[in-house]
Amino acid sequence: MLSLSEATILSTTLQAILYGFSLFMFILTFRTVFRNNRRRRVNYGMLTATCALLLLSSAEMAINIARLYQGFISKGPALSGGSEDYFSSATDATFLVKSCLYNAQTVVLDAVVIYRAYVVWQSLLAILVPVIGWCGLVAASVGLNVTFSKTLTDAQARDIFGKVAGRWITATYSLTLATNLLTTAILALKIWQVARRSARYLSGSSLTPILRVIVESGAIYSVTVAAALVAFLLKSNVVYVILDLISPVICIVFSMIIVRVSSATESDSHTFSASTNRTPEWTTHFPRNLRRRREGTGSSFGMGEIAVEITETVHVDRATTPSDLKPPGILPEGDAPEGTTTPDFHCRDAGLVRKASEEHV
Repeated sequence: MLSLSEATILSTTLQAILYGFSLFMFILTFRTVFRNNRRRRVNYGMLTATCALLLLSSAEMAINIARLYQGFISKGPALSGGSEDYFSSATDATFLVKSCLYNAQTVVLDAVVIYRAYVVWQSLLAILVPVIGWCGLVAASVGLNVTFSKTLTDAQARDIFGKVAGRWITATYSLTLATNLLTTAILALKIWQVARRSARYLSGSSLTPILRVIVESGAIYSVTVAAALVAFLLKSNVVYVILDLISPVICIVFSMIIVRVSSATESDSHTFSASTNRTPEWTTHFPRNLRRRREGTGSSFGMGEIAVEITETVHVDRATTPSDLKPPGILPEGDAPEGTTTPDFHCRDAGLVRKASEEHV
């Protein structure tokens, strides 16, 4: 069985590796956003959320390093049970601070996911249940940290697997898991509906990569939280390892959405530019009236008029230009068959989905 000392060393090491990758994703996010800031509106609210998540993750990483030092060097050896006794009890103030940082990250991430769903649906009724779940998450987080604050003086509440803190931890994990899963499903459903309707008029849809990014990102976070919940219910020390991994995973998932959606948008733009590139075909026809003229004693070759014809061929592949001059799903003027009309949902739903994808950046 994994001891607490071994779990702490393993969790801090893995967290440091993922934290380094989250820093790389953070830099890549800013590079992606400001590289083409002239062509898209920069959402400074999302950038603020990205910075907040990274700061919270950095603070938690620093707390774990401090706890590692205290458990093996400064405080742990002085206890009767050594380092194992230090890590098994929630009696240090760093444990409370670490819990607050983690809960703040989950609250921010779930709030952003709910906001994206609202941008797509434009309806408070669609996000009513996720909002209720988010409010419950805030309440459970406050109750959990209040309980942890009592462990500093109450010896009976020190065991995190006990009834005092266990019910709050279970409620927190369950609420953040349910809220994230439900909101991701609502968001993915709307994007899938718009992409399916757009398929009637376009052979391909630029919303498909966005749908894939949303589902994959939600799955990564949900699987991590679910694994932590299962490990906690089984009272396994593996829960300490998984909990430390959630913090950098949140930053990576959040940045991954921004980078991949921006890349998909740029790819659609480049495809449109390539498909509308005009390549002229030059054909020159020389007339047959070239004749040899003799003037006096000398001879010369005289050339008559040369007819030059320039043929310019323009090929526009509408099947690969979902990001045309109009929002995705809207047929350009003149392309719709006579007697048909473009459905109104394209102007509304496809535009909202595109706006939601831009909200990532």
